[in-house]
Amino acid sequence: MNRFKEWVKRPVYFWSAMIVLVTVILPMIASWLNLSTLTKVIALYFLINGLFALAFGAAVKHQGWKLPVLLAQPLTFGLLGTALFGFVNDTYGYYLALLYLVLAMFTYLNAEPLEPSLDELPVDGGYQDV
Repeated sequence: MNRFKEWVKRPVYFWSAMIVLVTVILPMIASWLNLSTLTKVIALYFLINGLFALAFGAAVKHQGWKLPVLLAQPLTFGLLGTALFGFVNDTYGYYLALLYLVLAMFTYLNAEPLEPSLDELPVDGGYQDV
């Protein structure tokens, strides 16, 4: 249990595992359970993956990772879930990957970094006239 807690504390491993879970394993389970296409699209692809894309974009910004890291979720979904394994239908799989990229970009561009920049640090004694 201790190793698992240490592993979860490392954001790279945690977010990588979550990407694989959300973009490959959940569509695989949904296809094995023979869920209807409407259920898969609305519940799994729009709600779960869409909310994950929003959270992932904010996490990338908070962790200070570079912008190309945002491509991880859409590429995993598009290449593995849609193209390689075929868990997602081709007609909308690539469009959903593009949607995830847009959602992640929204939160990445609007999220505040955890550490303030040097321009935003408070001045001792407050601002005074020069």
